[in-house]
Amino acid sequence: MSDGIAARLRPRFLVRDRAVLTGHVQRDPQRFGVTVTDPVSGVPFEVAVFKYPGPPGAPQLLAVHGFRGDHHGLELIVDGLTPYEVWVPDLPGFGVSGAMPDAPHSVEHYGHIVNQIAKSMTSPILVGHSFGSVTAAAAVAADAVDYPHLVLLNPIAKPALDAGTPVDRAATLVTDGFYRLCAALPSAVGRRLLGNKLIVWATGAFMTKTDDPRVLAYTHDQHQAYFSGFDSPATLLEAYQASITHTVADFADRLCVPVTMIGGADDELSSPQDISVLAEVLATDDVETYVLQHTGHLMHYERSGAVAVLMVSRLTDA
Repeated sequence: MSDGIAARLRPRFLVRDRAVLTGHVQRDPQRFGVTVTDPVSGVPFEVAVFKYPGPPGAPQLLAVHGFRGDHHGLELIVDGLTPYEVWVPDLPGFGVSGAMPDAPHSVEHYGHIVNQIAKSMTSPILVGHSFGSVTAAAAVAADAVDYPHLVLLNPIAKPALDAGTPVDRAATLVTDGFYRLCAALPSAVGRRLLGNKLIVWATGAFMTKTDDPRVLAYTHDQHQAYFSGFDSPATLLEAYQASITHTVADFADRLCVPVTMIGGADDELSSPQDISVLAEVLATDDVETYVLQHTGHLMHYERSGAVAVLMVSRLTDA
């Protein structure tokens, strides 16, 4: 095995201070709970929210993580958003937030939860990464909150079974079968399979495009630490099926706010061409798109600094 391949498979660096990757001082969050109601039954429950304070009087930004993520996944970008106070909830069923008591974990229901959190804020800018981009689009489309701007990172523009190459689509089918199997097994067994370190590692190795050993090590470390922070295999299956059957395009005709989309040139789940087509069908006439070269679907790890710079520039000019 060549040194290059070995370095990608087992990067030797372990980054604990995010400033090494971002050049920004690491921002530490304040955790608190926001009481929301179940979208179906109305039963109240609490969602954990992590607030990264900004300067006095800073505008607020609400960021939504992707599938199997939690607030940790967006921290590299958050560190670069220094002009803003940033709130990042752990979506229901992920991180330290419990599942919704009664409602299925669908895109629309997640959007409903996001809107309830946003109502505790002052005119927040809404940001979503990957599956979070679909959730954020659903939240804006519901027209329940006056969001001044929508930022979509690695936006899902095409259903997973239609996107990418035949190999990518086959991988989606295999993954769907795996999640179905794990949900059908006794919960403890399914959880052990889903949290298998080799499977978690393979997921990151398949999706990452960077050759930076520090970023590779950070990505794998984050996945091993947080990728298995889900409520149950059954909840995870619901969220996964929502993630592969819905896209931002489902809500495009109701997205009337200014939109910024940032994609990766090597993103198998949402190509630059897919994003370009999506931009044409959005209801808003104020849309800007950016494509980062040599970047895949994990831009929140691979190109966090560039993403933060683009966001601050666009939001400042808007």
